Amino acid sequence: MDYSIELYIWMLNVLFIIGIMLLFVGAGFIFIPDKIFKLAVRANHWVDTDSFFHKLNKPRYKEHFFYRHHRIFGITIIIASIASLYTLTFYIGVESVTHVLTRIAESEFEKWLFVVLYYLLIGANILAVIFGAIMFKRPSALKTFEEWSNQWIDTDSPLKALDRQKHLPDRILPGNPRIFGLVIILGAMYIIWNTNPL
Repeated sequence: MDYSIELYIWMLNVLFIIGIMLLFVGAGFIFIPDKIFKLAVRANHWVDTDSFFHKLNKPRYKEHFFYRHHRIFGITIIIASIASLYTLTFYIGVESVTHVLTRIAESEFEKWLFVVLYYLLIGANILAVIFGAIMFKRPSALKTFEEWSNQWIDTDSPLKALDRQKHLPDRILPGNPRIFGLVIILGAMYIIWNTNPL
């Protein structure tokens, strides 16, 4: 059975039902515009993103916990990084890893990319060892990096447009509700004509 045909038929039926519903909406704007506006006023709500994103906008400072236990975190990072370095370089072997990576690659670009990523992983582990040593011995040296990285997402500015209530339909429709209803009916008839399952 072709599911794409079934999906197409289902979408036509849904659009046909929407067209029928729009007929009633358009008729409402033509014959009982006052009641339609009362319903619109009751449903005239918008999403207040301030309350929803309040927790995201609030900065969280965890540095006191890390500074209090800096030796534990430092030694953990050092041990994990050295174990990873030993596995990647000595236990498996650099030549063995690069040989495997070049064999599984399907193109010259993939060979280059896999080898570069492997060496980047080794470099990241070396940096992690240095970072862990600084955290273990002198965590105050990381304060400059912490101040630079201590940022959070401010959702107020980009979402301000959603919080603004727009009354454009309310300004247009009161003077021309019947014209608007006629436009809806014409659009509904077009949908029904093109999606009629009979």
